Amino acid sequence: METTGKVTNEAITDTLPKDRKKNYNRWSLNLNGGINVGIRPFTTGYYATTPNYISNPNLNHYDFNIRKMFNTKFGLRLGFVYDNFKAETKSPPFDNNMYRVDLQGVMNLHRIMKWEEFTDTFGWQFHFGPGFSFLEGPRTTTFNNYDNIFSIVGGTTFLVKVSNRWALSADYTIVSNLTHHLTLDGKTKVDPSLSRTGTVYNTSLGITLYLGKKQKHADWYWEKNTTKREFNHLLARIEDLENKIAEKGDLTEEVKNYINNNFGDLQNTVNNLNNNYTNVEMKNMINGQYVNVFFDFDETRITPGSISAINFLIKYLNANPNASVDVIGYADELGDFNYNINLSKRRAERVMEMIVRSGIDAKRLKLVVKGEDNSVPKESKLARQLVRRVAFKVSE
Repeated sequence: METTGKVTNEAITDTLPKDRKKNYNRWSLNLNGGINVGIRPFTTGYYATTPNYISNPNLNHYDFNIRKMFNTKFGLRLGFVYDNFKAETKSPPFDNNMYRVDLQGVMNLHRIMKWEEFTDTFGWQFHFGPGFSFLEGPRTTTFNNYDNIFSIVGGTTFLVKVSNRWALSADYTIVSNLTHHLTLDGKTKVDPSLSRTGTVYNTSLGITLYLGKKQKHADWYWEKNTTKREFNHLLARIEDLENKIAEKGDLTEEVKNYINNNFGDLQNTVNNLNNNYTNVEMKNMINGQYVNVFFDFDETRITPGSISAINFLIKYLNANPNASVDVIGYADELGDFNYNINLSKRRAERVMEMIVRSGIDAKRLKLVVKGEDNSVPKESKLARQLVRRVAFKVSE
């Protein structure tokens, strides 16, 4: 039969191919303020003041961090740090600054230890990595009047979630400086024949801003236990049904009930497609996904039993000339994601081609590409077979 038009509709995808599994935000910004305690090295007789949050709340430490989580447990952060060292009353006067840039790996310990089983509010992180510090030294020529120091940085952070966008943080960090040329007070050069190491402790409080369009950040995203239990129960049930199929070589009543309950009464639909239905009933059946076109594994050839579903849709479209339809392609989770996107697209295009050949104007059809349908257990052959399909959604 001669076609009435060409299928020119552009595919619509509702998933991001490179980030399909990451239903969470990964970027965050963190700003902290607090105190530092310089341990060594100091010129003999020189001592830095030791502030604390209660009796001497002088802030002498600030840091700003940009973090990206690769998954819910591990990430990387870039930090920019300022520390001030000032003489206490018993010390000769000095006032010296140190700046640091560091790149640290971040580990969400609360995710590794599964704190989500008992709290959705508190988190605990560990961070560790290299840094490069610049200590003011007006009399040095090491790096434009700054002492350049290689550092190893490590610490721990406690988080309190305020909302999906904000969290409060308390951090304790130890900085091990390895290549001092000057003391922290900046008054004396370090004897290169002696130890050139130094230590600084940082304690700070701060706030974290989570960036992105998803509902939650990786720090707080996890599946609920109830979902996991339901998944495990469903997987066990399907495996049991598959064993019964293998034993009896045919669909048992229990298998038929499973299909009907989870994907609509497909068999009755196929058997009764030629019966007379009202327009409302036909529309409800189509939009309720009672009418599906199924495919074999890695195939775009329509299975013979699915032709009746296409005829049912064509019958509705002929009876309702103002109606349009979304032709929605799916694939199972096996194989490469981008390949499955293309496979589901080709399946939907194959069905659209048949509809157009029947005399339906291509302008009434819209191609919708869903790609992988991961709503069923990947381990089940039966479940995977049921999601290799093209479904429809009609509208006036």
